[in-house]
Amino acid sequence: MARSTATQPAPRPDHRSIAIPDPAARATTKLPVRRWDHRYLGEERFPGTLSTLEIEHFFTLDVRELAWVRERRGPLNRLALALQIGFVKLTGTTLNSVELIPPEILDHLGRQLDCVPPRVASVRAFYRRRRRTLFEHHASALRLLGRSALTPHAERGLVAYLRQEAAVIFDHVELTGCARAWLVEHDYLLLRDRDIRRLVIAARRHHEQVLFKTLVAAVPAERESWVSRLLALIEGESISHLEWLGAVPSSRTVKGLEEQIKKVGFLKELGADRLVLPDLPLVGLEHFAKRMTARKPAALARIEDPHRTIEIACFLRLTLLRVTDAGLTLLDHQIATLWRGARERAEDARASRLRRLRQLLGDLAGLAGEETLDAAALRSRLRGLIAPFAGEREATQVVAIRQELGRKSQDLARLLKTARAAALIVPADHRLAAAFATLDALAASSATALPSGTSQPFGPSWQGLIDQPDRVAALGCFRAATLMALKRAVRNRSVSVDHSLSHRASEAQLIPPKLWQRDRGRFIRDLNLPASAEKYLQRLDAGLTAGLAALAEAVAAGTVVIDGDQLRLPRRQPEPKDPRIEAARLAFARAAGDVQLPHVLIEIDGLTRFSWILLGRPARSEQELVTLYAGLLALGSDLAVAELVRMVPSVAADSLGQMVLRIETEGRLRAANDAVLRFMRGHRVATLWGRGLFASADMMSLEATRYLWSARLDPRRRTYAVGTYAHVLDQWGILYDQPIVLNRRQAGAAIEGALRQQQVEQLERVAVDTHGFTHFAMTLAKLVGFDLCPRLASLKKRRLYLPKGLDVPQILRPIVAETVSRRRIGLGWEGLLRLGASVKHGWYPATEALDRFGSAAGGDPVYDAGDALGKLLRTLYLCDYLSNPVFRVEVLDLLNQGEAVHSLQRAIHNGVITAKHGRTTEQLAAISGTLTLLANIIMAWNTHCLQAMIDRAPTDHADAVLSHLAPIGHRHINMRGILTFDLARHRSSLLRQPPVVSQRQIDMKS
Repeated sequence: MARSTATQPAPRPDHRSIAIPDPAARATTKLPVRRWDHRYLGEERFPGTLSTLEIEHFFTLDVRELAWVRERRGPLNRLALALQIGFVKLTGTTLNSVELIPPEILDHLGRQLDCVPPRVASVRAFYRRRRRTLFEHHASALRLLGRSALTPHAERGLVAYLRQEAAVIFDHVELTGCARAWLVEHDYLLLRDRDIRRLVIAARRHHEQVLFKTLVAAVPAERESWVSRLLALIEGESISHLEWLGAVPSSRTVKGLEEQIKKVGFLKELGADRLVLPDLPLVGLEHFAKRMTARKPAALARIEDPHRTIEIACFLRLTLLRVTDAGLTLLDHQIATLWRGARERAEDARASRLRRLRQLLGDLAGLAGEETLDAAALRSRLRGLIAPFAGEREATQVVAIRQELGRKSQDLARLLKTARAAALIVPADHRLAAAFATLDALAASSATALPSGTSQPFGPSWQGLIDQPDRVAALGCFRAATLMALKRAVRNRSVSVDHSLSHRASEAQLIPPKLWQRDRGRFIRDLNLPASAEKYLQRLDAGLTAGLAALAEAVAAGTVVIDGDQLRLPRRQPEPKDPRIEAARLAFARAAGDVQLPHVLIEIDGLTRFSWILLGRPARSEQELVTLYAGLLALGSDLAVAELVRMVPSVAADSLGQMVLRIETEGRLRAANDAVLRFMRGHRVATLWGRGLFASADMMSLEATRYLWSARLDPRRRTYAVGTYAHVLDQWGILYDQPIVLNRRQAGAAIEGALRQQQVEQLERVAVDTHGFTHFAMTLAKLVGFDLCPRLASLKKRRLYLPKGLDVPQILRPIVAETVSRRRIGLGWEGLLRLGASVKHGWYPATEALDRFGSAAGGDPVYDAGDALGKLLRTLYLCDYLSNPVFRVEVLDLLNQGEAVHSLQRAIHNGVITAKHGRTTEQLAAISGTLTLLANIIMAWNTHCLQAMIDRAPTDHADAVLSHLAPIGHRHINMRGILTFDLARHRSSLLRQPPVVSQRQIDMKS
């Protein structure tokens, strides 16, 4: 029968498979989702971590399989065949191991076949009398399941598939898993590991050869000098160009910005701007660049092509993208610093002005007492006193700050010159184009003053300062206006840079126009939105009308109070203490007992094998496994290597440092977190905590040295810190984490994490605080399929924004503002749909989309539509939040849940992130991911112990009581002191085992 063996899946529209648009790269990546029932493919033994659910899934026979098995004579014969069928479904291969079979599997099969299975048995025991029956059962199970050996034609299909996947998957283990999944999905028997490894290596080499040819064609001459120029020392310095490129900016001043521009120039000399790789996603760029940075510099010359060219090219390209972004960030920071200095000087001048006004009042009082003055003399004296204030009569505080900023004309000129060296792309019709042309003409003529009558493109707000009589000061104000316009343009991406990750033109990050026009209907259906704004607004109007009516009822009933034009909510009263909950907590404390953190790590690793995921294979020895655990502690708690070596005496400092580097560079922490959280959610008690459809998202600051590039001053703790932004599921457990810079809006991170997490098919609701909310973010979250539920600060001053024409209850009129324009929503609706589809399908990261469509984007039709629609959505949310106490409590409880998880994370991480550990994005992501993993491990262990306590005495505690027990306790877990890792119980399930001895080998020996 013909079989389709070369089916090629369509390219996946996610971050992982999106090629780098010309000429920059995607900013985020998303690994493919592996089906959970492919987890054990390729295993030769029964896994020690099989759950009851997995046993039921793989070893439950359907009607056809049961009839096939019952045709065999004898209960043991039938049981053995059923065992082979289940093992093929579980692992994709036949059972040959002579090790003991888990009794839970035998019991499950015995109940289906109405027989009593042996309590202790191996495959050898089933085939003791007639060993040929084993091979007959193999053939029978494969025939029943439709599995056959791979044919040459099918192998060509597998090779084609692997070549396609090798272009977007760069992890060897992941690609091997894809090969096994392809074989199973196409009903073929798994190949031997070495054969799969051979095909995977061949596919990767094919992709590397294609990439190598592209690079050679792009930079045929420059690549010959890459190694020598990178390893050469900088003139007058003791570091090489390679070390210089890898260093973060030395300062946030103009000097630091000039250094970044100098790096960009050096990289362009090496041809990095021409290394356009349209078929290589960002994850691939990072993969090859990490391979180079993990090597010693002296080893570069010994690497042979194509690896040397590929690794160095990807390093240069990625460095160019990141250095450009760092330079533009410094530019924004420096402009903000100049504005802040001007504001401080203006405030000082304002204080001086107040002193002069007080003196004026005294002089006026003195004049009032001089009765000898006639009217003409009095008027003359008054004119003399008022004359010094004539220029200040019309000046506002903003005008004063702008004037002070213009006085730093030389500093502004230097900063503008440095910024323009960053190869900014300014559209011809942009106001900056006219401003730059004017400044270039003045520079060419060496003029030090702005000629009278010079046109300015900045609008009336700068007109008075630029038209002032002092033309030297006018030039300073013109430069100030240009610099502020540049800051706004860089933020809203109306001015862009090609070789950048975050500052490319927005059009380059959206779904391409041709693809949008072709598949517009499919994209809109996927968003579950109407194609026209009118239909959506009709549905929204109905919801707003019902919400306003419910809120009016709540105000009339007194549960919500409107005092003048302010809202007032009653304080939330604490729930009465339930003695049953305290008794359950004490029972759990006795059941769990006091334990050491190593015991918790080993137990959860034995149940989830997260160490296999992090290493990409089973640990080869106890020493390697203990070193991995110590590396997690070093990153997650930010303890120094020397401290860890004292805490874990069996670990050497060199091997620990290498393990930390391996964890940082290989990027498998998210997959390990998913495995632990999946195990945690598999317990029945987790269903009592929530439905797994809601989450909270909030940032936690981690104290860091002030010399760390990403560190910012934490306004609460008054210390320098970096942030980790975590999404906490209502069933507890952190389902997504990401590093974040403090004092920036967090709405983009909230949306991005909710979209990219792989635990829940679709979150319905994400609770955030005020920092995770903007009106545009509320619209974007709704577009991609979930509700953003903010806990708003200053709630009493909030207004209900509505369009005109709705029936508003009179009792709500004091808090209603009818300022929303339906027309604006209609004008920007098409752009909103395209933006929402681009974010949902991974073309445009939500973090960058929210940076682009911030307040600086005012006037853009898409921003105006999103802001207006977000105000309506916020009004609808507030109606529910204010009128429905149950909903309000749910939102607040979700946020409190996230704060409780942060308390656990703070107990784990109580150190200071040093500049050595947090220099790069990868290092910060590793710190955040490891901290998340350790927190999830502790919560998973607590959940496992709690479930065991419940199973021992199911009737002792009601579900309503158990739902109040949180798995975040940590006082019973010792995380400090001398740590001893005893692997005796889990050695067989965690360490690499010797090759399986098959029944065939035993037969040959006998």
